[in-house]
Amino acid sequence: MKIRVLGSYGSRLPGFFTSCLLLNDNLLLDAGTVTSSLSLAEQAAVTDVLLTHAHLDHMVDLAFLVDNVLTLQSQPLRVWAPAPVLQTLRDHLFNDQVWPDFTRLPTAEAPALKFCALVEGESVEIAGLEIDWARTCHPVYTAGYCLSDAQGSVLFSGDTSGTEQIWTLGRRCANLKAAFIETSFPNRLQKLADASGHLTPSMLCRELAKFDRSEVPVKIFHIKPQFLEEVVMELEALGEQRLEVLHGGETFRF
Repeated sequence: MKIRVLGSYGSRLPGFFTSCLLLNDNLLLDAGTVTSSLSLAEQAAVTDVLLTHAHLDHMVDLAFLVDNVLTLQSQPLRVWAPAPVLQTLRDHLFNDQVWPDFTRLPTAEAPALKFCALVEGESVEIAGLEIDWARTCHPVYTAGYCLSDAQGSVLFSGDTSGTEQIWTLGRRCANLKAAFIETSFPNRLQKLADASGHLTPSMLCRELAKFDRSEVPVKIFHIKPQFLEEVVMELEALGEQRLEVLHGGETFRF
């Protein structure tokens, strides 16, 4: 499994890009940063997008991606997510007001975009990977994922506060190579983290104890860039050598 980090932060500043992983060159996991990182040919190679939730920093570039590849793909771009996430996209993005409804364009019979709802409790194959999912603790409907192939699996937490289901899923992931876990705010902003459904370094420590897979490397994403230095210092103070803060541009092969 090849994973390229296109964006890894929880907000945007110059040089800081929002959450998006490219897997095996054809599957996007979230779509916070796509069109500023991939060439047009690379964008056209994307066949599927798997979304955790419908907050802007995780889906905003889906609007521009489908617009860019509209005439370059013979099949619709497939967007996978739990049904409530897809409904939010229908109601608030692809609604012919904020952005064209590409599920009906260029024609209803041959659209550029296809929404594919994930069923709770069911695995599905997407772009050659087996996908399992669980809900996380966030103010909107949000999922985390275990993505697997013949060589192993990776866990992606999505946005979350303290939770349980994603760790249960993570403990079941066979031959787990890495876990991509969010941490957004410094410890002093605990109340803000709680209210917005995110983790701080101290919370991350407690969640990793629930995860109970100390052998698995942990890739940290979704830090708010204005707090980057502070959060990194607090993560280092945890003394967890397996933690790696993502900055975007990394490529992993598992």
